Order: sequence, then C-alpha cells, then structure tokens
Amino acid sequence: MNILALETSLPHASLCLYRNGASRFCADWTAMRNHDAELFPALKHALAELGETALDYILVGAGPGSYGGVRVALAAAAGIALVTGARTVAVPSWDQLAEGETCIISDAKRGGWTLRRPDGSITVVSTDELKTLAAAGTLLYSVESAGTLAAQGLTAVRTGLVPTAEGLIRSWLTYTDEQRRKLADKPAEPIYVRPPHITAAKHKPWEIHG
Repeated sequence: MNILALETSLPHASLCLYRNGASRFCADWTAMRNHDAELFPALKHALAELGETALDYILVGAGPGSYGGVRVALAAAAGIALVTGARTVAVPSWDQLAEGETCIISDAKRGGWTLRRPDGSITVVSTDELKTLAAAGTLLYSVESAGTLAAQGLTAVRTGLVPTAEGLIRSWLTYTDEQRRKLADKPAEPIYVRPPHITAAKHKPWEIHG
C-alpha cells in the first residue's frame, strides 16, 4: 500500500510518503496562514521520490483545527488524485493522539473547547465542563500550549501534542477494513466542530427593492 499523507490542521504541519512498507520521504514546517508556501515544495520532493510508482491513498488530516490549513491540503490532494488516480481520504487528526480513556481538547474559540472523547465523538464544551471532567479524574490531553490552558484555569492537562502526517499513516494502517471503508466513503472535508457559518443572501442581486 502506497500512501501520501498531509497534516496541516495546526501551524506545525507535515507531509509523509509511505511506499513499499516504509516511510520514504517526510517533511515538516511551521506556518500560521501560509501552509501552501511550504506544502508545495515538500510535495514536489515527495512526488519525485514516488516516481512512476502507483499511489493508492492520499490521507489528509481533517482536524479539528484550522479549516484553512485543512482546505489547502485537500485542494492539493484533489489535484494529485486527478493525476495519479489515488483516493483522497480525510482522516481525523486526533485519532493518532488518543490513548486509552484519555480525552483530547483544544480551544474552539467563542468560550468553548473542542473535546474528543475516548469513543471518538467530538463535541464543544465549556471550561466549567472540562474542570468537572478533570476533577472526576478524567485524563485530559491537549494540542494547546500550557499558557493557553493555564489562562483558563486548566492546569491538570498534558500539553504539547502534535498530530503528524506519519501519525495519519499509522492510524490508517491500524484501522480495520470496515473503518477504512467508512472513512473513504465520506466526503473529504474538514471536521466541523460547529455547523459551517453560511449566510444566505437577503435577495437576488437583480431584484430591486424600494
């Protein structure tokens, strides 16, 4: 199984080419709002390493995280898929970070926190709900910095977790055939922890209102 993986849901991003049972090329970079500046040079190297070898899957880390970062990777994956015939699959970025009964959290903005429970479900909860979980002995891990968490009074949290492209591949290889099929059958898109904000036009552009 030959796989190209792209993980751009956080500022620290990465790419990995897995060919013939081993990682053949990996790259990582840090970007805030310009993932494409580093992604495409890395892609060039990965595709050169791939050569004429068939590519089976392009895995894209779906987040939770930066919608913009994930969309850049999805757009790049769509272009490569057109040329190679590989199948693009959006893989939850945090699956690779989960351990046993731990929960994973990140700042969901607007006073909420994204929470991944051990069963894989993802919801938005309040700071007070997280404190209640921590007080009950729930192990909380986070992709946020210790400073971000401490500012909200969340100190009993393991920090510094970073999803990687290699981690996406490890997750994929450990999934069952049924899990892979379900992911592959879904539209390749970011994980939305809240419904996408879409504003409908109040009237058609050509309509005249007095």
